[in-house]
Amino acid sequence: MENNGIKILHCAETIKGGISTYLKEILSHQVSRYGENSIGLLIPKSQINEIGAIKGIHIYTFSDFGGRAHNSFKLALRCNEILKKGSVTLIHIHSTFAGLALRLLLTLRPNRTTRTKVIYCPHGWAWERTIPYYKKIPIIIIERLLSAISDKVICISNHEKKSGLSVGIKNKKLKVILNGISELPIKQSYQNPTWPSGKLKLLFVGRFDHQKGADIFCSALNSLGDLASGVMVGDYVLNDTSKIIIPENVINAGWLTPEILEGYYRTADLLIIPSRWEGFGLVAIEAMRSGLAVIASNVGGLSEIIVDGRTGFLVEPNSPNEIVTLIKKLSPTTISEVGLNGRRRFIDLFSAARLNRELINTYDEIIGEKNIL
Repeated sequence: MENNGIKILHCAETIKGGISTYLKEILSHQVSRYGENSIGLLIPKSQINEIGAIKGIHIYTFSDFGGRAHNSFKLALRCNEILKKGSVTLIHIHSTFAGLALRLLLTLRPNRTTRTKVIYCPHGWAWERTIPYYKKIPIIIIERLLSAISDKVICISNHEKKSGLSVGIKNKKLKVILNGISELPIKQSYQNPTWPSGKLKLLFVGRFDHQKGADIFCSALNSLGDLASGVMVGDYVLNDTSKIIIPENVINAGWLTPEILEGYYRTADLLIIPSRWEGFGLVAIEAMRSGLAVIASNVGGLSEIIVDGRTGFLVEPNSPNEIVTLIKKLSPTTISEVGLNGRRRFIDLFSAARLNRELINTYDEIIGEKNIL
């Protein structure tokens, strides 16, 4: 399809983890909808390998050698350069720091009567982090004010919309579009990962940070001892200097390619998601796609993805002991049945086709295009 003047720019201050997965699911579809060279992507230079090669998009980068505030400033400067060189019809902003920097930039730019349309997706509200309430107040005020210049705020779960409404963001600004991923699992790697025999195979996938609860996973595995073997897929990011103690029965595999990660999803017994807060939880539906049973914290979007006891298991956050107790009670038959139920729920609700259809329809509504899907 020809461009017809449509230019969409995706911007993110960091993409490691769920955001890179999200982008890879939507960018190719948007190229096919709006035409080659009509889609741009502005991301950190150090993370360009996270996105891979996607035909038909312009990739712009900014230097990201500082902290998040500094990197957000660099993101805004680079975005301003892009906007000066040509008309961008719509900017789709991903996550809190980018949302702050770029929406402030857009309010300061001249000729705002023909301003670029703005879609903002927080991918999890910053005020839901485990921080003191007095620190949440300025975040809430800023998000509420900046929502006024957002044409639409995409919520990746119903929980995220309810949370936005609870702090005073207007209902007309908020739209729920649940995350989704490709229905067919990636081809398995040529060689299955090797797990110790005779032990429960437990998997963690995500950043090694406070939000994702990597320390909780390690605490649970330490308590399980010889009963279980763990693999942690991920690493420290976002200039996090705090280190966790990884027990002897856990292997740190680092970040893996999707093909190799799929091998772990297919051979593990359980995926553990001990997040302290979570806007959605993409790794949960990745596991469900592969028929892998999930144990997750009862927080945010995870509470919507998982039907407790049927398509997975929910535990209270910050509770490694509850995870251990649950694991010891589960039989292989129960784990297998729950994994199959999770696969069925994924097919029903979390496909990339549905995500892309709803997202394109939202774009077309905002930019005045006739919906042709």
